[in-house]
Amino acid sequence: MMFTRDKIAKPNGDDHAREAVVTPLADTAASSALTPAPAQPPSTGGVHVVTRHLSMPAAPSALASSREVKPEAKETKKLIVGRGISLNGKISSCDRLIVDGKVEAELEDCHTVEITENGTFKGAAEITGAEVSGHYDGALTVRENLLIRGTGRVSGTVRYGRLHIEDGGEINGDVKSLAAKG
Repeated sequence: MMFTRDKIAKPNGDDHAREAVVTPLADTAASSALTPAPAQPPSTGGVHVVTRHLSMPAAPSALASSREVKPEAKETKKLIVGRGISLNGKISSCDRLIVDGKVEAELEDCHTVEITENGTFKGAAEITGAEVSGHYDGALTVRENLLIRGTGRVSGTVRYGRLHIEDGGEINGDVKSLAAKG
């Protein structure tokens, strides 16, 4: 059995709308396809229609002003490699790469990388910032901040602007600061 509630605004700009509430009467054999409610209650047919008036906002412009269009935020190009996903190849023009699966790739023109506890990355990357909670193996150049979380493991040729290692985090290989020339 279906119940409907229709709101009908008057075209003359009246600040009231009519609401038709359709309710079934006790056990009836009325058709399940309901038609729009007439202005007067029907005398037969097993359906009881109640019409009542509702207050509406005084001016439609009041609704429009409450839904102001905000300028869109700068669109970021984000790539998420989910758990259980393996990705091989070359990744370019990515603002943010989030690795929760397995990636073997060369990063080109990417800004930041986040490797989650479940994520592994093998390859080469030259990026602005990185946060490693999983495993990174390969050539890694981080121009600004390299953060290795307590569960993070980084190995290979590593160059960094600033290095932060939480208790438990590991870094192995050829590790040098970008500030140390030569």
